[in-house]
Amino acid sequence: MKALFLPFRFALTLCGYWLLCFSVAFLVMAKREFDDVTVNQILFHMQLMGDNVVTMPVDFINVFLWHLKNSVLCAVTLFFLVSGHGFSKKHVYIVADLLLLAAWYIVPGRFMDDVFSVVRIVFVAALLLALAHGCGFLEHLGRRLSDSLRYVLSGWRLAAVWGILIAYSLHYVHFAEYFRGQTAGADFYAQGAYVPPAPSSVTGSGKKNLLIIYCESIEETFGRTDVMGEDLLAPLRPSIEHPDIHIDQMPGADFTIGGIVGSQCGIPLKSISILSGNLTGWALEHYLPGALCLGDYLERDGYHNVYFNGSSGVFSGLDKFFKNHGYEEFMGKEDWLESGLASPSDLNMWALYDSDIADKAIRRIDQLMAEGMKFSFALSTMDTHEPGFLSPACSGQEFSKNWFGYIRCSMTQVERILKHIREKGWEDAFVILVMGDHLARMPKVDSIDLKHVQGRYVLCSLSRPAGLVPNRREITHFDLFPSLLAALGFSIEGDRLGFGYNVFSKTVVPPADYRETLRKNVLSRSPTYEGLWFPAQDPKP
Repeated sequence: MKALFLPFRFALTLCGYWLLCFSVAFLVMAKREFDDVTVNQILFHMQLMGDNVVTMPVDFINVFLWHLKNSVLCAVTLFFLVSGHGFSKKHVYIVADLLLLAAWYIVPGRFMDDVFSVVRIVFVAALLLALAHGCGFLEHLGRRLSDSLRYVLSGWRLAAVWGILIAYSLHYVHFAEYFRGQTAGADFYAQGAYVPPAPSSVTGSGKKNLLIIYCESIEETFGRTDVMGEDLLAPLRPSIEHPDIHIDQMPGADFTIGGIVGSQCGIPLKSISILSGNLTGWALEHYLPGALCLGDYLERDGYHNVYFNGSSGVFSGLDKFFKNHGYEEFMGKEDWLESGLASPSDLNMWALYDSDIADKAIRRIDQLMAEGMKFSFALSTMDTHEPGFLSPACSGQEFSKNWFGYIRCSMTQVERILKHIREKGWEDAFVILVMGDHLARMPKVDSIDLKHVQGRYVLCSLSRPAGLVPNRREITHFDLFPSLLAALGFSIEGDRLGFGYNVFSKTVVPPADYRETLRKNVLSRSPTYEGLWFPAQDPKP
């Protein structure tokens, strides 16, 4: 009977080692690529997993598979080091050891990182020690290695290792804060901080066109010479010499689609509560159908709304959001390819280059101005998305192939659009917002460690009619919703929409602690928020 269960026990042990190795590899990969990840972001993207997986760049998938196969190699090696002493024949043990040594140089292939290099050195050293033991040398050390690994990776001690790993993972994704919000008894959204937009909340008519440029992962820190050593935003300075408002990033607006929704709808983007039973809501064809957003009000006023994006429009439901909230034109990577306006050779692994998007944006703005209609035009840059890209237009110039070069090149493309508008003499016809979609997510920009920099703000420059003076310096993504409408010439009832306060209001200012209150409560479970996904009736004006 014992012999019958032996293969099952071996398989279970090997599976346990693989799960341990893969979990550590996944955490290292996430920490290196994104530094700070929240459980809200993870749950949100998991709930859109079907669309997200098919739009992931091949290189990203290859990196994931690279970690996957090396986790298998790690697990097999651990199993050999712990249980290889049971081989009845010494030459079989030696051959297995040699094969594993070779595998650590063959299986990983060409892609390497600093962490894996250290891991490989450790495992190769352990295998060499085990080989010496198998050949009759250093028997004491070889036996101690095997006994030590067997001691740590068995019974309750292996469970303890798992417990430590799980505890760190939960801490890493800020699970305690998320769980506290999901178990809160009261609905924070119904306590006065949130003002539901209604058709009657916005009156009047827009007097200018609107241009919004969402700059991927761009923050004001990049312009601080005391941190970066140089002004990486220098290409933009002709247009944003002295921004007088700064975006303090809130939870739920700390990733691309979250920052866009926050600025256009005055609310965070968060997963439907794991306690609500409404996870199927993410499969709906309608994106936040119960919300009224910037595009909805502009469409009602006769604006023609356009959004250009270089990356996939399917990822995170980006296309659904814009198409369901007043945007008649939406162009993502799939649309550029299908229309023949771009070819696969024009793309990097993630998206069209910023220089290409800038060219297309300039041409479309010229067409819209010639047609004489009121319009809003939004676009997103992508070259500063991890792992970073250099537009072909910047190759062979003074732009280096590192983060400093990627940022400066991307900002050069943004400035080309703004300069084109100035040269055409159209400044007075526009309200122009240049903003980062969120703070930089990479832990380091080349040699600069951003994690411990104090006073980090998302880039924000809002060109608007003279006389509109901000009543405070720090705002949130949510404040841009009513503030943009006010800058265009609309009147906002109570100068509040969603969680946003009109920064140009002469009478209404938020409480002194409102940003800290939002930071603490805005991701709390809320029937009111869930109603934006499952409304009793269509709120569109």
